Amino acid sequence: MSSAKNGSKKSAKRPSRKRKGTGTHVIDYQPESPVIREHEAVERRRRGFRTAMWLITAMIVVGIGWVTWHEALEKNSQFMLKTVEVNTEGTLTRQQLVAVTGLTEATNLLTMNLREVRAKIERLPQVKSAVIHRDYHGKLTLDVVQRLPVAWMECPKHKLMGPLTGKGCLIDAEGALVPCNVVTREYLAMPRIQFPNLSEATPGKPSPDMQVHAALRLMEKLQKRQQDDHPALEMIEIPNPWSLVAHFNGDTKITFGVDDMDPQLARFDRVMHEARARKWRLATLNLIATTNTPATFHETPDVTGLNLADTASTPPAR
Repeated sequence: MSSAKNGSKKSAKRPSRKRKGTGTHVIDYQPESPVIREHEAVERRRRGFRTAMWLITAMIVVGIGWVTWHEALEKNSQFMLKTVEVNTEGTLTRQQLVAVTGLTEATNLLTMNLREVRAKIERLPQVKSAVIHRDYHGKLTLDVVQRLPVAWMECPKHKLMGPLTGKGCLIDAEGALVPCNVVTREYLAMPRIQFPNLSEATPGKPSPDMQVHAALRLMEKLQKRQQDDHPALEMIEIPNPWSLVAHFNGDTKITFGVDDMDPQLARFDRVMHEARARKWRLATLNLIATTNTPATFHETPDVTGLNLADTASTPPAR
């Protein structure tokens, strides 16, 4: 009987494990041989030939497309600029607007950059906005909105003088300066805004000064109230940040505050009503004061029957 069977403590001999990698075989799936190398060279030549043919085909297609575009479109007289229609109103003429675009009869409407043309027009300080249309039959339409002047701006600091000095500058309802190339009767009849402390004078750019916009609002309201038998507005002076002085022909000066114009205009209407009815020659009136409004006259006013104590409806005359 063997020792293992007899209960011997000596264990049986285990088989030894083989180390990893022992007996591993590597198979070369791309063996090098003259035949294989020859096949690879032939395949490379085929790929190169196909690539060259595709490049040649692409170059031919691009060339044909360019020739077609150049001959059929760029040189086609149908798409050449023939007429320019300008729809506008203001100080700039049709010839001036067309000249600034730089367009000629050799301009092709297909290749023309509308954005660049519009930018050239809108760079003019007299222009507020522009819209351009093309119809591909030789016609270009320019719809130009010009800044319409409403008054003259005077400021010695920025060399903005009166309309007849040759250095006059107009201003539109938005407070933007509009250079004046030609002085017309219509422009000469416009009132003036005199502002010695104007902060900046950039043509085509609305003024940042609050007093300028207040003067424009006051001018608009006073012009709407103007009557045949009432003195016409000549100028609005801005002497300081808080007041506006309206000058009327006939040596009448009326001072307004830049804020809360509606109550001041209501009192202005009441005084003007009495002035027309009683033939007053009003010299000055200060509407900044809400009570006991100061007023002066060129002649002694007729106050017969006028209730001076009625401060709610009638400013007392002095």
